[in-house]
Amino acid sequence: MGVQHLHINYVPGNGWVLTIMSRLLHSRDPQLRKAFEDWSDTPLKELGFAITTRMYMLGLSIRRLNRQVSALRDELNADLPQVEWCLAKNGAFTVKDKELPYELLLDMDSFIFETRSLYEIVGKFLVHLVRALFGEAVTEADLQALLSANGIDTRWIEELRENRKLFFHQTAPWLAVSVGDGMKFDPILLKKPVQTFDDPDSFVEFDRLREIYNGFVESVTDLHRYVLEQIRLREESTAA
Repeated sequence: MGVQHLHINYVPGNGWVLTIMSRLLHSRDPQLRKAFEDWSDTPLKELGFAITTRMYMLGLSIRRLNRQVSALRDELNADLPQVEWCLAKNGAFTVKDKELPYELLLDMDSFIFETRSLYEIVGKFLVHLVRALFGEAVTEADLQALLSANGIDTRWIEELRENRKLFFHQTAPWLAVSVGDGMKFDPILLKKPVQTFDDPDSFVEFDRLREIYNGFVESVTDLHRYVLEQIRLREESTAA
């Protein structure tokens, strides 16, 4: 008996793509229903699965990252004398869990990669979707202009692209911690092994990662709303 191959069953539950498909399935417009019928014969099938899978992966990445941040805070809070000594002497804090810094770096790196990859796949999906539904061509610039017109800050898109390029092609991430009032600890993702924090372009604060994620969620939510609105407008125009 030769080598056999076994597929694994996993069904992510995100409805971003499924709600669009369901809307097309029940559309009053024959051309939109035809687009749903032809779905499996177009790039929309694979791109749709890719979006659904990566949305679940991104959620998992964020949950892992939050757990590692919590673990790091626990270690720091458990040894405040060492924290205070390191702050006074410009020393480096030694964690008991030797793998924790690497796990935290891995999860921050994963967040950057997954978010940017998902954004790019969503863009490709929308290019094919708009062409299939309305026979029109759109570009990434068109989508960003749409988001900006709706008051969404899109600066995170370029920032995420540059950070992914940096960590994918040029260097590894480095780790530090900001210590706020009341010993509030937040990890900092360093782009290079700096000793001072005078240059904001040399690191990414944890709050900025949150802002990037919020910008991503706001953007893909708005794009989803845009697609459904265009379907509604198309139906109204053909029914008139």
